[in-house]
Amino acid sequence: MKNFYLTLIISVIITQLNAQIICGETFTDNRDGKEYTTTLIGNQCWMAQNLNIGTMTNQSGSNNQTNNSVIEKFCYNNDESECNEYGGLYEWHEMMDYQTGESIQGICADGWHLPSDQEWIQMEMFLGMSEEDAYETGFERGTDEGVQLQVDGGTGFDALFGGIWYPGYGFAYNEDFPSPTGYYFTYFWTTTPGTYNNHYMYRNVNTQFQTITRWQAQWDFGYSVRCIADEYAANYNFEFNDTEYEIVPNKKTWEAAAADALEKGGYLVEINSLEEQEAVFDAIVNGAEIPDDYTIVNDGGGIAYVWVGATDKATEGTWLWDGNNDGVGINFWTGQGANGSGNGQVIAGAYNNWGGTSTGIVKEPDDFMSNQDAGAIALSGWPAGTTMLGIEGEWNDINITNQLYYIIEYGSSIKIEESKPSGIRIYPNPSNGVFTIQNLPSSQNLLGLEITDITGKIILTMEHAPLQNISSLQIDFSTMGHAPVQGIYFLKIHSENKCSITKIIIK
Repeated sequence: MKNFYLTLIISVIITQLNAQIICGETFTDNRDGKEYTTTLIGNQCWMAQNLNIGTMTNQSGSNNQTNNSVIEKFCYNNDESECNEYGGLYEWHEMMDYQTGESIQGICADGWHLPSDQEWIQMEMFLGMSEEDAYETGFERGTDEGVQLQVDGGTGFDALFGGIWYPGYGFAYNEDFPSPTGYYFTYFWTTTPGTYNNHYMYRNVNTQFQTITRWQAQWDFGYSVRCIADEYAANYNFEFNDTEYEIVPNKKTWEAAAADALEKGGYLVEINSLEEQEAVFDAIVNGAEIPDDYTIVNDGGGIAYVWVGATDKATEGTWLWDGNNDGVGINFWTGQGANGSGNGQVIAGAYNNWGGTSTGIVKEPDDFMSNQDAGAIALSGWPAGTTMLGIEGEWNDINITNQLYYIIEYGSSIKIEESKPSGIRIYPNPSNGVFTIQNLPSSQNLLGLEITDITGKIILTMEHAPLQNISSLQIDFSTMGHAPVQGIYFLKIHSENKCSITKIIIK
């Protein structure tokens, strides 16, 4: 699997690893199934999209949202599709769920809360705003912090200009509609009262200024809402031998972890040398700082583990590096260690680090209870409190249904950064090999498109000419001489001064 090398991009701070919100991953709101991307800014984990929860209330000019046990929202121009793109617009009391207090949950999902004015200040200062400017009001605060919060601003906050509901005036400033001023705006409520009665602090990011406006508005304005995670963990990226790895502190079964790795364009880690083993274990312990008691695996001696890509689920006793769970991989070991039938042997001198290796007597794998089909790295000796069968860092075979953190290794020469053009729609995605691309950039700006697989192999290239004067395009893999193969592909849309990339998945 290790035919490609890549460059380390980031190494992020890990906090509160027992939390279930993984910052940088997609979060699903269980109340309505909507998904939100997330981004880490300083030590705050923000939703990277505006909240869109509740039932649309048609705003004809005077009707307000009410305390009726139903979350209500305004959609720009009374169009639900605008909420789908930009999120809902909420009055302050509706956002607060008719409560008061700083940093309360309000209409955010469980595990999230509404930001206070102080939490916005904390984020602004992390972006480079001076303390003096951060506590000022008005639009002349800081330098370019507003630009940093916009799409392609580098923070991942991705503020879109969804406009507002303006009492006595109507909907205004949405970038899909002509603006009365020529500029476009997005406003975000905070939980903090202003200095005037029934006024509350907000933030404004717009196309007129590079800064972030801090001011107050009356409660019945309709503004956007962002939420901050109460607790979170962040993935940890590291590099060894020009290859990129990612430790994911999210508990999944081995098969679910392999599926997540595949979706991201990688596979559960394959360890082929002592040097790689040491680098991986050091990253677990000293980089990601995963606690050695974050979970307990009963069939693994009562200690914690982290999944790797080793498995014998296809054929008992035939251990493969099969981190994408396709049933194919390098056979590096057969049989069992001394704690099992004792017939284990390495294949073709392949590296292994089964429990007991340090003593010279390999004791694992042992297929305890006849249902241990996946490999994992131990975070302490086992059975718990001893080193009878293995020490920290050595591997054990455990039940595939255990829920553990896991390590992804990437098999591409480039780590793909998704940047989907604003407004583009790809559906269905995943699909069986037939996709429709809708809302392509205008023909004068569209230079061409390209589809590659995760290795970088080009599947399809289309130049400018065939794409002129069309806004929708259907792509059928079967008509391109390529049988639809399950996996991850990348659609690259080239326009002037930009190459936007998004994943497409064949299931």
